[in-house]
Amino acid sequence: MNETLALPTDSLKIINSMRLLANQMISKAGSGHPGIALGAAPILYELYANQLVIDPDNPNMINRDRFVLSAGHGAALLYTTLYAAGFDLSSDDLAHFRSPHSKTPGHPEVGITPGVEATTGPLGQGLGMAVGMAMAESKLHDQFPNVIDHYTYVLVGDGDLMEGVSHEAASLAGKQGLSKLIVIHDDNSISLDGDKNRSDISDNMARFASYGWHVLDVPDGNDVSAIHHAIDKAKTSSKPTFISVKTIIGNYGPYAGTNKAHGTPLTQTQLDALATNLNTKISDFEIDIDVLQDMRQRIHDRLTHQQVTDIDELTAYNFFTQHQVTTTPKLTESIKSQAGRKISKFALQAFSKQLPQLWGGSADLVASTNAEIVETALFNADNRSGRNIAFGVREFGMGAVMNGIALHGGTKIFGATFLVFSDYMKAAIRLSALQKLPVIYVFTHDSITVGEDGPTHQPVEQIMSLRLIPGIDVLRPGTAEEITAAWQKALMSVNRPTVLILSRGAIGSQGTAQQAKSAIENGAANIATQPKPVINLIASGSEVQLALTVSRQLNVPSRVISMPNLKQFLSLDLKDQTQIIPKATAENVIIEAGTTLGLQTLTGDSGLIFGIDQFGMSAAPQMMLDEYGLNASAIVKKIAQHLEK
Repeated sequence: MNETLALPTDSLKIINSMRLLANQMISKAGSGHPGIALGAAPILYELYANQLVIDPDNPNMINRDRFVLSAGHGAALLYTTLYAAGFDLSSDDLAHFRSPHSKTPGHPEVGITPGVEATTGPLGQGLGMAVGMAMAESKLHDQFPNVIDHYTYVLVGDGDLMEGVSHEAASLAGKQGLSKLIVIHDDNSISLDGDKNRSDISDNMARFASYGWHVLDVPDGNDVSAIHHAIDKAKTSSKPTFISVKTIIGNYGPYAGTNKAHGTPLTQTQLDALATNLNTKISDFEIDIDVLQDMRQRIHDRLTHQQVTDIDELTAYNFFTQHQVTTTPKLTESIKSQAGRKISKFALQAFSKQLPQLWGGSADLVASTNAEIVETALFNADNRSGRNIAFGVREFGMGAVMNGIALHGGTKIFGATFLVFSDYMKAAIRLSALQKLPVIYVFTHDSITVGEDGPTHQPVEQIMSLRLIPGIDVLRPGTAEEITAAWQKALMSVNRPTVLILSRGAIGSQGTAQQAKSAIENGAANIATQPKPVINLIASGSEVQLALTVSRQLNVPSRVISMPNLKQFLSLDLKDQTQIIPKATAENVIIEAGTTLGLQTLTGDSGLIFGIDQFGMSAAPQMMLDEYGLNASAIVKKIAQHLEK
């Protein structure tokens, strides 16, 4: 479609300027995604010029509308739109698209570019995060109706809707009746490899309707007026709304309507032809201010008409959302003797009383994970004050939604499932870390002692794989005291996610609250020492009690080290490490019911590691430990043999 357009209206001037500028950025970078910039520009123009209540001078104002570009490969279009809207992006920023340390990275990154609400690019997760934002808005609106009252918008592409997480998140959103969530589908029927029908026959309108959504159709993606009326209609619905907008990928460019438009930067000759087709000229990555004035004025006028925030409510909002943990729950002897997951439940109840904005749930496993706030109801469409979320069997969706809740701000979120199923949600955990979000992941049933459920439910490699993710605290507390200290650390975190790994069975008690705090803060702590030890028994989680038993049975003196956070310990200076685990006179022995790969850092060439590097089997917990040599007698025997050598 290369015909010259008619003389542009003011809005079309801006849209076409955005189209051309985004393509100039991509061509200069030598990579990017021109197709979405040409096809979806009218959608973003409509959202920013006529819908979103935002303040470009204050991008983080509390009661702003949120927009998530789930189709994160359209970053150039988003940056161009933010620039046009008046956010703190210069023509130089646009010219350095995809350059190191620029404000315009290859996919949107929250905290890097003003106005970007979520880090997107891994398809489908933006939709999940938008669902979380809408859930947070609905909860906070129920508490503070004159402080929080806004919409969440998200643009999805065909690829987003193919990803399984989109099904999980959309189904949950329908169940929750999130009426202020509006999803716009850039429906161009093209995927990277070719026509969408090569791999997908989904009727997305019918699909979202089946989830309990309000569905609307805009047959022409260039019809800004039709997009406008569809969004206005969506705002009157009591359901979340899915708007399918039929677009042409690469519209007005040389590859219009083909998969080549997706990721092929235009040559200078092709850019010149595109400028002619769009009846637009852009120089030095800068749109003429006269062209932008109308759009920016519309944004300003809409902001000035926003309802004035109630000061008393705002004060209450700030108090509740900034409330901190001040006391640690006291553990009775009966609590200390219970399973890790049950001690966690006890701690959660105590902390939830101090943190009224704490909420969360499980992937349909509350009876097993014990991750619930027992004195409150379910959060749902009929009760926004509830603090327990029924996430359903949607682990990946749960992770993405929790990220959105954390991005929105104002609450603290946790979510739980079995440790082995953390693999389902690994991509969301990675985005938690990348976005520096203080999300709390509660993973129970932490080892082969899951038992009779068999190897499908017995984690082996999961603990170490989680430790490999940068910017995340993986805590596997080994005593009752460490569990409460781990919860406190997780709740106090403001810029990194926390993984709590908890036992199915009894975990026991050892040491003081101060020792537990030290173990969590430093990654490890000495919890039992015999005179002149020659063996350092290092363990985490469920195996700490085993290490204590081994220590008592050894015929040589030893010390027991609980190491709930391996990565934190390894980050310490060598001097600090040796203060916790002296090596000069003692040899390190590690006991952890998981893969041994990576633990050699602590033992060197001479130490021993007791772990499991194969899948388990269906058997009672103690039988499992006996089978794989993870019992006291077997460990004592091997240590004795090792010392003899």
